[in-house]
Amino acid sequence: MTFKNDRADFPKSVVLTVARRAAYRCGFPDCDGVTTGPGASEDQSATTGIAAHIYSAREGGPRGCGGLSFEQRQSTANAIWLCAQHAARIDKNNGIEYPAPTLKAYKRMHEDKIRRERDGIGPKVGWIHSLSIDHAPVFHTPAEIQFGKVTVLLGNNDSGKTALCDWLQGISDPGTLCDWADPKRPGNLSFEVTYLDPIKQKLRVRVQSHDEIEYVINGEPVPFDPNPIRFVRLRDLAPYRFSDSLPPMSDLEFLSRTLSVNPALVRNMLPIVGSQRASTVSGLRIEPDEDGSIHVWTDVQGTSSGFSLQDQLSNTERCRVLIEIAAVFARYSAKRVPTVLLLDWAAKSFDDSWMSRVVEFLSSEENAFQTIIERVTNGLGGHSMARVITLGGRRAGVTIGPS
Repeated sequence: MTFKNDRADFPKSVVLTVARRAAYRCGFPDCDGVTTGPGASEDQSATTGIAAHIYSAREGGPRGCGGLSFEQRQSTANAIWLCAQHAARIDKNNGIEYPAPTLKAYKRMHEDKIRRERDGIGPKVGWIHSLSIDHAPVFHTPAEIQFGKVTVLLGNNDSGKTALCDWLQGISDPGTLCDWADPKRPGNLSFEVTYLDPIKQKLRVRVQSHDEIEYVINGEPVPFDPNPIRFVRLRDLAPYRFSDSLPPMSDLEFLSRTLSVNPALVRNMLPIVGSQRASTVSGLRIEPDEDGSIHVWTDVQGTSSGFSLQDQLSNTERCRVLIEIAAVFARYSAKRVPTVLLLDWAAKSFDDSWMSRVVEFLSSEENAFQTIIERVTNGLGGHSMARVITLGGRRAGVTIGPS
């Protein structure tokens, strides 16, 4: 009797190629361990590394098969070189904490680091790996959070979601940290961010007062963080839009303020929106009315075409448009500098179905940036490709778990 072998193991040639591309060093962030060296005798070498599958070698394995054929599962594109410890770690709990897009990002970042070490060329790829909180006004401390390519922060109001986004953005923009200074408790906010650009950096931040912030990189005090990480952040302008005491905004002004980007740059980006495979928005265009006001018109999948951004779209449809515009900014930024997209309100109104599509869109390899999404605790559908961080409430702890 013969048995069908449905496990797509890597051929020796693929194992060798993946190992060499990784310089025989583990591709897991913050590891970089050497996996080859002398063997038992003078004429032998020993290798402890593993060509690990990104999508599973067989049906039902960690992370599933992703629709790949048997041959595709055997290919170099589906392999990441890891030390034995991290090869086992990524497959625990059926691999749910390390979805395929995250492993692909790890691999890309590690190979870029090796390329830069070898010859100093190629774009810089970055990754925020973790945030360790020593002291903070919101959480029980100490606490540590690790980030994936797409990370979803789950929790009700006042659970600390916006605080985490503010503190991360504060490594490049001190203004977002100043509001967290407590004059009665100097130094009440202290945390460390580990990121790779692609060389590992440890940045410790301590907020002493509204105008006093301490930065320490890899143990050395510095006046500011010289290693740039760019944050693209959608801001909630609902209170402004619905205020009777403030003048109305044009669509272009609304986009400019929501994205904190000059209107001229918004104009430049609008024609590019909708060019990605998973996009649900197209036809963005600017047309002035007879009274001189500027409207942005768009076609949104699932609705009639040619709707005005502020006046005719529902809140969910408007958020879809905003996310795809923000993704264009982040995608172009990530070609030159490590970039993080912060969605600290725009995804809160999505149902599970649309949340699934948004996560899939932001997890794609075309979007070479990280994303952090705030999400109220009203369902977890669609998070299978994201790392999920559950925040239990004010002064509560942090739970990192699967969807």
